[in-house]
Amino acid sequence: MSLSKYNQKRDFKQTLEPKGKVEKSASKLIFVVQKHAASHLHYDFRLEMDGVLKSWAIPKGP
Repeated sequence: MSLSKYNQKRDFKQTLEPKGKVEKSASKLIFVVQKHAASHLHYDFRLEMDGVLKSWAIPKGP
């Protein structure tokens, strides 16, 4: 699903999640660790590779 389609489906008035936008880091690669309270609490580890954030679930936390 494209980011624009994802943003259309979200109701950002109901969640604290910021609206997604496409940006490429200028000179450094980025990573993100996000607490994700889905059906089971886990963390997502996201690592930038080729301008895209690849994601892995970390069930027991960082």
